[in-house]
Amino acid sequence: MNIQNRLERWFKLRFAILYPFGVFVVLYANSDDRSIMTGIWFILAGLFMRIWANGYAIKLEKLTTSGPYAFVRNPLYLGTLLLVLGFIIMHKIYYIGALFLLIIMATYYRTIKKEEQMLEQRFKGLYIGYKKKVPAIVPTIFPYRNGEKWPFSFRRLIKSQEYKIFIWMIIIIIAFY
Repeated sequence: MNIQNRLERWFKLRFAILYPFGVFVVLYANSDDRSIMTGIWFILAGLFMRIWANGYAIKLEKLTTSGPYAFVRNPLYLGTLLLVLGFIIMHKIYYIGALFLLIIMATYYRTIKKEEQMLEQRFKGLYIGYKKKVPAIVPTIFPYRNGEKWPFSFRRLIKSQEYKIFIWMIIIIIAFY
């Protein structure tokens, strides 16, 4: 990733919100054993969701309807929300955490709308049918059966570099414990 791409990523709205929140957490976290153990379950669920999704995602080449995408259109965003919720619980920063969660959700709402427009243009009726059957963030219990299906791929997972998030979560949890 070159410097221009890295700067563009750093100044995306969701990251511009995330970094000040991280500083707040460092300064005001008040975790204990119980909050850490409770928060870890949400963090693990978020990490699992992101790993599962990245093993299926074929971005912009095909409409991904396999794996978690059969239950929710945006499993990566759902995983991130679970991670954030886990850290809010872990660090016992409920009021500012709730505000942060609302801001992230509003940001993702805007991002999802833009992505949906692009996907509708690219995949047309295929995406529109998928969108009608599969919820954006809250998973359905009935999987989407239409569309092309393919298996989980460790190659796609490694290419996504999701392991970096996993490593950072472990470091952060250890640091706050």
